[in-house]
Amino acid sequence: MKPIVLALAAASIASVATADTLDFSDLSHGEVLAEQYAGLGVHISAINPNRAHDIAMVFDTNLSNTADPDLENPFDSGNTDLNTNLGNIMILQENDFGVPDDEGNRPAGQLIIDFDMSVASFGFHVVDLESEVAENSSLEFYMDNALVETVDFAEFLAGGTHDNGVVYGNNSINLIEEFTVAGGYDRVVINLGGSMGFDNINYTVPAPGALALFGMGAAMGVRRRR
Repeated sequence: MKPIVLALAAASIASVATADTLDFSDLSHGEVLAEQYAGLGVHISAINPNRAHDIAMVFDTNLSNTADPDLENPFDSGNTDLNTNLGNIMILQENDFGVPDDEGNRPAGQLIIDFDMSVASFGFHVVDLESEVAENSSLEFYMDNALVETVDFAEFLAGGTHDNGVVYGNNSINLIEEFTVAGGYDRVVINLGGSMGFDNINYTVPAPGALALFGMGAAMGVRRRR
């Protein structure tokens, strides 16, 4: 009976896992992203090899006549409702004078999300990812600075490993359902092959006890980076 008891205990502990979403709704158009979510154990940064600055910024998709109409609602294509009200999204900023506009060079750069704890899954909306090969964009997941998994955006196409039936294109909106990263991670690097924006970043923090139950506490336990 011990295996059954162990499985029930694991299910009970896992049920108290914490699911969170970053939707940037509490921020302002043009606000620079950094430590606004430090209280949640989340830190945002950027690398822009095309500029002398590295800025992650908030863009309000509900505005009109912005510097980047390709990010504005309503959207032209995608795998979800084209009138989805995303509101604020996260972009890699092109200029350094505060007018939100995502980096247009290819490749554009990186958006980086660091976590003070181990995270088990990842999902999001992506806006204005244009090409069918996803402009060589990818997600890199790290644990303790070691790469644990890479997911190319092409894998979200129909028939891909993480098939979401996405429809990439100019002014597109696509929902990537939350998927599990084996072994967990504490950093995700979004490699931007071109211009695009992100919203509703969903992630789940498993109960530490559930992982320790299987002898995985060291790999998935809480760690403080800052």
